[in-house]
Amino acid sequence: MELTLFKMSVRRKLYLIYGLNIADWLSTIVLLRSGDFIEVNPIMNAVIHSIPLGLAVKCILPAIIITVIIGMLSQLGYKDTGTVDRVVSFAAAFYTLLCVDHIVNFMILFFS
Repeated sequence: MELTLFKMSVRRKLYLIYGLNIADWLSTIVLLRSGDFIEVNPIMNAVIHSIPLGLAVKCILPAIIITVIIGMLSQLGYKDTGTVDRVVSFAAAFYTLLCVDHIVNFMILFFS
């Protein structure tokens, strides 16, 4: 795959991660407000109950990090881009599974 197309693929995965991250945040808020679920991540447990803090941690900070990574992609060679791609692919798979878990939890919440 041409290096430019490879970098575009990594960029699209970063955008996917950002969208899944926000979906995770919003889904978690809804599930927590139902009273039937708890936040199991101790770091996010301190953040999730404050909308401004959650917005900063789940929307603004990731946007900055993704912007920096995309800026750095232009300076990377094929080997380094491959490493970044593997890490980004892992994160995308993780957030995808997390969102699937939220869907299952919504089904439990609404259909039980």
